[in-house]
Amino acid sequence: MIGPLQQPCQYGKQRVRALHPFRADDYCLLQTINRGEFAINGLRNRDLQRLLYADVPADLQQKRRRSAAVSRRLRLLRAHGLIQKVPKTHRYQVTEAGRRAIAAVLTIQQTSMATLNRVAA
Repeated sequence: MIGPLQQPCQYGKQRVRALHPFRADDYCLLQTINRGEFAINGLRNRDLQRLLYADVPADLQQKRRRSAAVSRRLRLLRAHGLIQKVPKTHRYQVTEAGRRAIAAVLTIQQTSMATLNRVAA
């Protein structure tokens, strides 16, 4: 389920890097898009900027850089099939396959080896 996410893929004619769901940046991104508030209305670039960056951008140039960085992350998620664009809006919706993959990643990260040993026994 999460194996294909860890491989590079094509998005149009562009190669997109592999998703690294257990590294801090990508894990935080997956955790953020899995929030319940995005389940109904979807998410926007602006919403992710507010949650991923703690401080307010100092100037217009920094604001544009953040917007571009979040756009690249959205493209990464879209290329791997975790989100899809809602037509005629600036919003994205998490796909069903994306929900399953994100739930698997979050569960794996939060499950300890002691719990896994108890289940196996």
